[in-house]
Amino acid sequence: MLQRPEERNAWQPGIRRTVQPHDDDEDVIVPRHNYFGAARFYCVETITAPCGVVIAWVKFDRSESPTNILNWLDKIYPTEESRPHYICIDKACRVLRTAIANGSWDRWKKTTRFIVDAYHYFNHRTLDYLCRKWCNPGPLDGSAPNLVKVAYDKNGRPYLQRAFNTQACEQLNSWLGGFESILKRMKTGNFDWFLHTMLFYHTQHVIQKQGQQEEPHQIIEINDDEDDDSGEAIMERHWNVEDDD
Repeated sequence: MLQRPEERNAWQPGIRRTVQPHDDDEDVIVPRHNYFGAARFYCVETITAPCGVVIAWVKFDRSESPTNILNWLDKIYPTEESRPHYICIDKACRVLRTAIANGSWDRWKKTTRFIVDAYHYFNHRTLDYLCRKWCNPGPLDGSAPNLVKVAYDKNGRPYLQRAFNTQACEQLNSWLGGFESILKRMKTGNFDWFLHTMLFYHTQHVIQKQGQQEEPHQIIEINDDEDDDSGEAIMERHWNVEDDD
């Protein structure tokens, strides 16, 4: 049977599935019409610290639903002592609504607040009071002082800025995008091993880079005083710590 270029038959899997917007009201699961092609996972979900260190990752098979996110967070943070004060999610307002509806918010509200990352927050609806009130990544009303800090410009004038990098996961996704052509052709076992290994090396690189920024550098200066009758060079040694700014 001949097949024309760009022709897709009913039993062939699509070239690219439609990506569901992160803030859709419904998680639509498209039914399969045949089983001629291999099944695919919907997405890879990651938990990343603001500094870029990868904490955990998981594969979601059908959808990135708020229920799946909450169940995964319960596995990663099973106790109150292990939970962070803030969890930044692109669909945090939907996760918060789901948590309130199914009762899991009674456990999370004691320790954690769900906020939307800065990139997706600007695209959320301005009339969404719950999102604007409880999921704001940088509130200026003083309700979350740990999320906002005072910085100074070159003229010494103070201004407010976000205290943490809320787009660490988006930056990690951009880096992982370079391996998409390799990962999408792998079997499940190879996919898990390759992704876990790359995330491990990425985390080691981030930690090493942070250590280099914090490590003081030894600087040796030799002052040769021509007027010194002794003719001996004077060596000064001091430590210089690079400022992050």
